[in-house]
Amino acid sequence: MKPISVLIFVLGLFVAVCGSGCSSSVTMPASEANFQLFVDVTPKNAVIIVDDAAMGSAQNTAEVPLMLQAGTRRIAIMCEGYYTFRTTLEYIQPGETYTLKTTLIASEF
Repeated sequence: MKPISVLIFVLGLFVAVCGSGCSSSVTMPASEANFQLFVDVTPKNAVIIVDDAAMGSAQNTAEVPLMLQAGTRRIAIMCEGYYTFRTTLEYIQPGETYTLKTTLIASEF
């Protein structure tokens, strides 16, 4: 790949990422504007939080996905005696499926 091609690719990626925050005039039914998130976490009694809202425990989320609104989502997984896991899923499109797999690390505190 020539240097100019790399620059064009990087600029194209930048435009695509920056442009995705624009509002759209297209309205989708709620069922079509969702994506599936499977969460496979140890320990299973951890609590899953999406955009500051508790979604429940991680007991069955490895088999039964959470249905979330497409877009950017902040995920936190918490359990007493463990460090909190945090991540952000960005630019999620309707109809996509994601799997988040993690093992929480025990805290000494």
